[in-house]
Amino acid sequence: MDALAFADLAAQPLLKDIQTYLTGVVAPMANRLDQQNSLLSESLQALGNLGIFRLGVPKAVGGLECDRRTLWHLSLQLAQTSGALAFLVAQHQSALGIILEHPEGSVAQAYLADLMKGQVLVGISFSHLRHNLGELQAQPTSEGYLLRGTLPWLSGFQHMTMFIAAAPLPDQRILFALMPFINAQQAGGGILHLSLPLPLAAVPSTQTVQAELVDWLVPPAEVVGIAAADWLAIRDRQQLLRSSAAPMGCARASLQILAESVDAKDLYHHLRDRWHRLYDQIQRELEEVNPPYHAQLRAAAIHLAVQAAQAALITTGGSALMLSHTVQRLYREAMLYTVSGLNGPLRHALMEDLWLEQSFH
Repeated sequence: MDALAFADLAAQPLLKDIQTYLTGVVAPMANRLDQQNSLLSESLQALGNLGIFRLGVPKAVGGLECDRRTLWHLSLQLAQTSGALAFLVAQHQSALGIILEHPEGSVAQAYLADLMKGQVLVGISFSHLRHNLGELQAQPTSEGYLLRGTLPWLSGFQHMTMFIAAAPLPDQRILFALMPFINAQQAGGGILHLSLPLPLAAVPSTQTVQAELVDWLVPPAEVVGIAAADWLAIRDRQQLLRSSAAPMGCARASLQILAESVDAKDLYHHLRDRWHRLYDQIQRELEEVNPPYHAQLRAAAIHLAVQAAQAALITTGGSALMLSHTVQRLYREAMLYTVSGLNGPLRHALMEDLWLEQSFH
């Protein structure tokens, strides 16, 4: 399960440095990272300085182009160490991925090198496209595009300097616009207003806000690109299994705690064996192209994360109610993975698993 085993020679020194940083620096303070914004920013910047954002970038534009299996294992290790840090790394990687889909755009030309080095960190907001296309709209004008509406979920406030907003155009294609991650007013009257950070139960230090946009003009230089109307549906299918790494990392961290309980050896071995069987299934499927049953594998990883965290909670007792306790953090992170990227197939698979569990009682 070592990410280095799947990396080419050029990426191995960087991956080793990242692993050393995660185990030596991040792991001992993971509970503080969950609550303290400044520590989380420092760790995110440190990973950027090490070069973590070059790993998935094509070699043609200066990246290391690691294979899917290597990136999956790195995501697992990040989530096993700190859910908050893993979450923000994923936000920047998602933004970087969208920019790489439009390499000829002015944003890619201006920022790609700095984004890969972590010198510029960018958030992303597109989850509203799954549930309510009307929350944010883009209207073409002679000067660019006017954005009107709200972004209900935008993570990385005070950690990142910019973000990419996804907005449907009148023809249902998706506009990606680069925006400042601050309250701002344009000379022409456009307004970007950010709420106070939302009081989230999980990964609160990631600083998630809502944004309101009033006639915000996106000039051509700030257009990342335009995608087809089914962009998110295709992306969700591609990400179903890739995103299983985070709950698997969370489950693995909980199992490490459960292993220390003398009274729960049988439960530990049962959950550990489930983890290894699921891990083997996922590894066999990582190179497959979007089969529908990937939703079931992702759902199985999420349920295992929840159950492993619950088992660790039970064996820990009342002290796990403290926000500063590792088990409490893992339990809340398992909840995060239950709702992250929750598209239709994944929701159905999660509910089907619960229904099948009830059928056996």
